[in-house]
Amino acid sequence: MSEVLIYVVNFVLQILGFLFVLRFLLQACRVDFYNPISQGIVKATDIFLRPVRLVVPGYKNLDLASFVAAVVVHILLLAALAGLSDGGLGLVPMLASSVLAVILLNLFILKWSILIAIIASWIAPGNYHPALALLHQITEPVLAPARKLLPALGGLDLSPILVFLILGVVERLLPQMFAGLMS
Repeated sequence: MSEVLIYVVNFVLQILGFLFVLRFLLQACRVDFYNPISQGIVKATDIFLRPVRLVVPGYKNLDLASFVAAVVVHILLLAALAGLSDGGLGLVPMLASSVLAVILLNLFILKWSILIAIIASWIAPGNYHPALALLHQITEPVLAPARKLLPALGGLDLSPILVFLILGVVERLLPQMFAGLMS
């Protein structure tokens, strides 16, 4: 029975954390909030984020309340799993692990958004779909600077390769930077 409870708690908290990270990315990338998918994410998360915004204000185009909410959800996930499996971490390692997990989830979503947008551009070029428009808006802030460094070669855009390289390096450096805090 406890294995089922661990699975359900893990599933629910991971979905909630994923939605908060998506909400953070939507605002950080300044996506169109009239997109039906963005509106769905906003409606799903707003009930939780409204009280958090009273304590954690935004900064420029960063929705820090959703970032903090994602970190808190990850801390709750670690605490719940530790409580259900008779293990545990200290507060500082849990906080560091949670911040790292949220940052890595942001990078994960960016990488997959770029990959899906590339595949969609091959399969259905020029088609409009709210999901594809959302992916384009999420990926454009990271791809545009790379396009300035790597111009298109005969219509072939190599900027995603540079972005994947940079994101991969950051994904490998961050755990090393947080290692001291998590022990």
